Amino acid sequence: MPSGVGGVVADSGAEFTIVGEIATPSALTMLEPLLLIPQAVDNLSIAPVMLLMVTAARPDLVAPLSDAVQSLLAVDDPSKITVATSESLAELRALIEGQLGSFGRNLVVLVFAITAVLVAAILYGLVMLRRKDFGRRRALGASRGLIISLLLSQMAILGAIGAVLGSGVAAVGLTITGDPLPGLEFFVAVSVLAVAVSVGAALLPAIAASRRDPLKELRVP
Repeated sequence: MPSGVGGVVADSGAEFTIVGEIATPSALTMLEPLLLIPQAVDNLSIAPVMLLMVTAARPDLVAPLSDAVQSLLAVDDPSKITVATSESLAELRALIEGQLGSFGRNLVVLVFAITAVLVAAILYGLVMLRRKDFGRRRALGASRGLIISLLLSQMAILGAIGAVLGSGVAAVGLTITGDPLPGLEFFVAVSVLAVAVSVGAALLPAIAASRRDPLKELRVP
């Protein structure tokens, strides 16, 4: 729509003032160029309906919604109305969204699986480097459960910090590039899953650390 203040004369001779510009919704872009003229409430009851647009919430509702609208119109001559639906486009959209959703889930599973393997390998290497430290803890009376809980707690804290930093960097990157930003529930779910994967991957190395023999580790060659 044109912006600014001006005037336009309709076919009926009535003059209207152009007061501004609005953004056309995506569902009405097919009507552009579009000029909206306000009508008095008294004239709405007698004005003919030239176009009726109904939006379905889901692609599978397009066909039943079309039948429901035709039954509600109750016109005397059905040949005078034309019903156009985007059922094929809606089905294609649903198919693409399903494929993208499946690909996204598989990608997330793959990323977390690789992360779990890396976390387990790195933590096991650290356990081997600190095996004498764990042996001293065992010699001083630390139980196996204490060592396991200590390592798992450290990994949970590191996983939480990494999840928060990763979510923040991802949100900033998506905002800068103008890409769609997921909701808060998505970030929370990914963060919780990341911490759970980190703790789960650290379980076997933690058990290995708790089983170190203090006498063997503290033995002086």
